[in-house]
Amino acid sequence: MPNALGKNGRVPAPPDELIRPFIEEFVAKGYHNSEIVSHLRKHYDTDMYNVSIDLLKKRRSQWKLKSARGQAHTIASIGPAIERVRARFPQQGSHDMRQTLLHEEKITVPRALILSYMNLHHPEEVLARKSRRLKRSIYWTAGVNDIWVFDQHDKWRRFQLFLHVAIEPFSGRILWLKIWWTNRNPRLIFGWYCNTVQALSVMPLVTQSDPGSENNGIANGHTLLRHLQDPALARTLQHKFKGQHRNIKPEIFWSQLRRRWTPGFQDILDYGVSEGIYNPDDALERLVFHYIFIPWLQNELDLFAEKFNNVKPRHNLHKALPHGRPNDIFYHPEDFDSRDFSVKVDQSSLDEVRQTYAVPDHPVFLLVPREFFDQASIFMVELGAPPVTRDNVWNIYADLLMCFRLIEENAQIRELLAAQPSLPCDGDKLIGSEDLPVIDFPPFVEGSGPHGENNSNADGSDDAESDFYEFDWTDESDKSS
Repeated sequence: MPNALGKNGRVPAPPDELIRPFIEEFVAKGYHNSEIVSHLRKHYDTDMYNVSIDLLKKRRSQWKLKSARGQAHTIASIGPAIERVRARFPQQGSHDMRQTLLHEEKITVPRALILSYMNLHHPEEVLARKSRRLKRSIYWTAGVNDIWVFDQHDKWRRFQLFLHVAIEPFSGRILWLKIWWTNRNPRLIFGWYCNTVQALSVMPLVTQSDPGSENNGIANGHTLLRHLQDPALARTLQHKFKGQHRNIKPEIFWSQLRRRWTPGFQDILDYGVSEGIYNPDDALERLVFHYIFIPWLQNELDLFAEKFNNVKPRHNLHKALPHGRPNDIFYHPEDFDSRDFSVKVDQSSLDEVRQTYAVPDHPVFLLVPREFFDQASIFMVELGAPPVTRDNVWNIYADLLMCFRLIEENAQIRELLAAQPSLPCDGDKLIGSEDLPVIDFPPFVEGSGPHGENNSNADGSDDAESDFYEFDWTDESDKSS
């Protein structure tokens, strides 16, 4: 009689075409075999199929998805890849280096081998990193999507580049990491919020930021969305303003970004300014610079955010939160004995609020003026549409600038440049700033909702302190390398 369970009475394995894409994805992200087996169960019917670790090892061998041991790298073989990474990220430690090699070079190596290489070829850098001291601070939140936090970053103002980040602090997941020609327009920031909410189909209970008019769009828009979803919240502001360096998580993130990502790219930008290639005060040069550099740098930031969200931080005994990859905690909090406090958002409500505070055709959402973009695109085709890299970015900028210099006296170009604002002096409002008052509602009060000691959970039950977790935001920029 045929065995309905498959060979040897066991549940059969899923078809290869069903599980192979997920296995390849998990291997590329550095998951261990036990983690892969656990995560695979979410992608097939466990009543019909099963994947064991032995089967996974067999499939990985057949598909040549090798582990660090299987790739058998040596100090000599990893040298070129490490030097390529060091050229982009000169201050990365062994932990970040290992993840960059995995995600971008497709090389799997143990940290010990990277440390051996660095101690042999760059011992002074290892000593410099070991001398750093850790700074700790405490952060509290109830669970996933209990709160989203936002912050802007102006350290590249001299290049007329501005950054903005949104973080879900319970999981540590980066929701967005943007670079633009302004970060002071509340409609722009709320537009990014709307895009993220639309992609996730959920929003948090409360949002939080530093005081500042650039955050008023999120304060107003999120509050209106919450009111539309829950009329019981009417006439209460669903946003917290934290001043005097109390918006802890994004401030620490900027510190990490400046050590782990910024240095190599800042060297490139400094070169253009110091060599006189780029003058931010020149309107034409500024437009060409934004057209070339912002998309390239945004792509690099997207790679950093993707890696950040898929990397498991080192274990920290002082941390009471779940330990895991930010994406795993964010999407599967139940696997970490945690809760998801997110609120479902319907598209009609989101569209209504977007039209109020972030109308899509607002000029702040344009990389450069539309006429300039169209002409620049024509010139780029004439130049052969070369892909932008760190090695040729200034050459492409110079070639495109020369094309515009040849038609600079064109009436349309002259009119366009004349309309460009001059750079502000210290104390003046930055380009792109816009005043948007906060809705005249009582401010968010600590202790009301799931954030205070009189906590009421998403299911309506009271659970006091059991839903609170302690954050110990350790500087994870790599202690040992």
